[in-house]
Amino acid sequence: MSNVIPFSELSRLHKLNLLDHKKQEFKEREIYLARLRKLLFQVEGQMRQAEIEQFELYHAILDDFQLEVAFPNWGDRVGLQRIFKEHPALMTITEFLEERLSPEECYERLTKLKDTSPKT
Repeated sequence: MSNVIPFSELSRLHKLNLLDHKKQEFKEREIYLARLRKLLFQVEGQMRQAEIEQFELYHAILDDFQLEVAFPNWGDRVGLQRIFKEHPALMTITEFLEERLSPEECYERLTKLKDTSPKT
């Protein structure tokens, strides 16, 4: 008959094996998370760039019509959302870009806003 392995030794080996297995699971998950974080960072950067390009489009239209808009800080997401929902010029441009206004209607509204805005 072969040697009898004590239960305590079997239990210890089982727990060591379990710890090694869990460590391997953790490493695999960490590698996966690191790849996802990198991808998320890249996507977030691309989204930020697209948002900036959208703001530049609004600024170009506002500059053409010589309309002044005091935008909040870039990091103030709530402030940016609020100004786009409350400022008449931005609302008009948004409606035009979303094809709810014709170019003629947009032009008329923006011109009217320019005529009624305080002169600096």
